[in-house]
Amino acid sequence: MTTGGGTATIRAEMPPFIDAHVHANNRSSEDFRRLAAAGCAGVVAVAGEEGGFSLPESVLDHFRRLARVDRPRLQAAGVKCWLALGVHPRGIPASNAETLWPRLPEIWRELAADAVGEVGLEDDSPAERRALLEQLRLADQEKLPVIVHTPRRHKAMRLRTTLEILADSGIAPERVCLDHLDEDTLEPAADSGCWLGLTVHPAKLSPARVAGLVASRGGARIIVSSDLGANPSYLFGVPAAEQAMREMGLDEQDIRAAVHDNAAGFMDRPT
Repeated sequence: MTTGGGTATIRAEMPPFIDAHVHANNRSSEDFRRLAAAGCAGVVAVAGEEGGFSLPESVLDHFRRLARVDRPRLQAAGVKCWLALGVHPRGIPASNAETLWPRLPEIWRELAADAVGEVGLEDDSPAERRALLEQLRLADQEKLPVIVHTPRRHKAMRLRTTLEILADSGIAPERVCLDHLDEDTLEPAADSGCWLGLTVHPAKLSPARVAGLVASRGGARIIVSSDLGANPSYLFGVPAAEQAMREMGLDEQDIRAAVHDNAAGFMDRPT
C-alpha cells in the first residue's frame, strides 16, 4: 500500500493509528474502508467551512449531516468516529451570527459531540475573534475538548493572538489542541501547555517534516493528523508520517504517542 502522495510504503504490520482531523463529509465511504484496511482505529470528524454559510441554520445543518450521515459511514467501515462540531472562521454565518452562539450547547448535546472544532482565526477579524472566544467559553462550560485551527498566512502572529484569546476564555490548556503547527510555531504552542497538532498535507507538512518535528521534542502532547477533505490531501498521511519517524530511528513509544495514544487521550479525557 502507498500513501495518497505516493511517497512512502505502509507496511501491513504497522500498529493502529488515529487520524485526528478529517472533514468526513468530503470523503467517500470507499476512503473510509481503505483507512480501516490500513489500520485506522479512529477518526475525528471535524466541522469545516463548506465555502461559507449564509445563516446560522446552515451551520447547524452541516453539524447534523456530520452526525447523522458521516459518523455512521465511518462506523460502518469499522472506524471509530469522534465528532467535533464548531464554527470555522471561514464558516461564520454571513447573517445573524450572534444568534448562533447560544444555540451551540444544545446542538452539541443533541448530536452527542465529543469535541468543539475546528475553530480559530484566519484573517483575525473582530467577528473571528468573537466567534473563537464565544466557542471557547462554551466548550469550557460543557467540558469539551477544542480543536483550534491556525492559518497558513501569518501563522506565528495569529497564534500569538489565539493564545491571548485562550487565556481570556479561561479554558484549561489541556483541553485545547492547537492544530496545523509548523517549525515556527511548535515551541510557542508547546509553552502554552496545549496539545500540539501536526498536519501531514500537501499544503502543510510532509511526512519527513513531521518526523523531524517529533524528533526535535519527542512525542509528548503531539497529535498527527491529515486534514483530509475536498482539496488534495494524503489519505494515508498519518501512517506515512509514522513510517518516516521509524526510518528516522525515533523511539517507538514517541511514535505511538504521536499517531495514536495522544489523540485517544485528548478525545477521551475525563470531564
